[in-house]
Amino acid sequence: MTLIHTLKGKWLYRGIFFFISFISFSQNEVSLIFVGDIMQHDAQIEAAYNPVTKTYEYDQGFQFIRPLIGKYDFRVANLEVTLAGKPYKGYPQFSAPDELAKTLKRTGFNVVLTANNHACDRGDKGVLRTLDVLDKIGLPHTGTFRSLEERDTVYPLIIEKNGIQVAFLNYTYGTNGLSVNPPLIVNYIDTALIRKDIAEAKKRKADYVICNLHWGKEYLSLPDAYQKRIEKFCYKAGADMVIGGHPHTVQPVQVKTNDSDEKQLTVWSLGNFVSNMRTRNTRGGLMVGATIEKKGTKTSLKEAHHYLIYTLKKDEGAVTQYYILPDFDYNNYRPGFVDKVNEERMKFFIGDSQKLLDSHNIECEEKKVEEDVWLNGIYERMLTQYYAVWLPDLKEDVMLNHPSGNLLHCFVDEKGDKYILSGYFGTLYEAEVMRKVIKYSAFSDKEPKVVIVTPSKVTPIKQEEDEN
Repeated sequence: MTLIHTLKGKWLYRGIFFFISFISFSQNEVSLIFVGDIMQHDAQIEAAYNPVTKTYEYDQGFQFIRPLIGKYDFRVANLEVTLAGKPYKGYPQFSAPDELAKTLKRTGFNVVLTANNHACDRGDKGVLRTLDVLDKIGLPHTGTFRSLEERDTVYPLIIEKNGIQVAFLNYTYGTNGLSVNPPLIVNYIDTALIRKDIAEAKKRKADYVICNLHWGKEYLSLPDAYQKRIEKFCYKAGADMVIGGHPHTVQPVQVKTNDSDEKQLTVWSLGNFVSNMRTRNTRGGLMVGATIEKKGTKTSLKEAHHYLIYTLKKDEGAVTQYYILPDFDYNNYRPGFVDKVNEERMKFFIGDSQKLLDSHNIECEEKKVEEDVWLNGIYERMLTQYYAVWLPDLKEDVMLNHPSGNLLHCFVDEKGDKYILSGYFGTLYEAEVMRKVIKYSAFSDKEPKVVIVTPSKVTPIKQEEDEN
């Protein structure tokens, strides 16, 4: 009986959200994807509030990102807000609802950066509570710490996959003139500290060291002298990759070859991942992917690429979503999904960014959803209709703590009712098979139901009789 339940559990893990692959195709490679600044301005917080459930809803805004980033092993995001609790507030001193962090985990992110210029927005409480929330939901993080003892223990953050140990370092240029009291620590860009941390990462047997830096001047499209100086220093100190954010604009992505004939990836600025910034060059950002491979004792960059994304604010009934949209013709499947004003703005943002990157990128090509038949199919279902399995009694906390919880998603219909669903299935048969797997896996106490999901509602359908 134990073996049967174990096998069913494995099928549940692989099948509930069947279109996301968490398995590396090569055992000597790992893939990474980095996204930009996650903001929560007042308008975003107000839009996310669901008066029916009296909670904040973000899942649907991230739905087009989930299948894409699910292809990568390490999925890294910059959390440029605190989770300091109520009152929730946007600029200039951010405190976002905890539901945002829970959505990040359900979306698939597994590394969160917390060292940025808004880390100290809510003082000691903000730093501490942010760490507490991330720890509670099991979301790995780095950049801020409760004490020197904690930093010495958990930093650098080193994560192993396929026999490759990757170290994630995180620093910020400043915290807007705010500070926190000892023993709390925020990592600031300090060359002596960075050199020491890189050496420590290598001492702890890291195969690859990535410096994630919050730096540069806001709204510039090209790196400034400060960024160039710090980038050069990081590589000289032994870093293998430098990933930047903060300007809220897209800046170039460059793969360079050093004197030792090693390739090094620099992302000068990822721009915004999600925000309410509305100027022409702040309406989106980059997602930068890379593959590193290990041959013998040497780990090196194999390739790099990027996706362009745009933020669409859209009223969807009880909740207004901030959709994070990779470059794609959404209106081809759901006419009017991107309204005419945003269609024009998206065109300008994507076009401006492509022109900039075409002129300054080095060895980093753009990827598009259209090039991936599998992603095309998933996007078409999301925009039109799909089958799913509804777990009526499942609570969100269970989703976060269960091994398969991040493979489920929340859907809010136009009336504000919430559903916890499994899968984006193309056929009733696939959904029915998964319903039976879920039913007999003891994942849910209440009878799971097959439903058909459109952009506005969830409709239960008659299910087959289970065989005895």
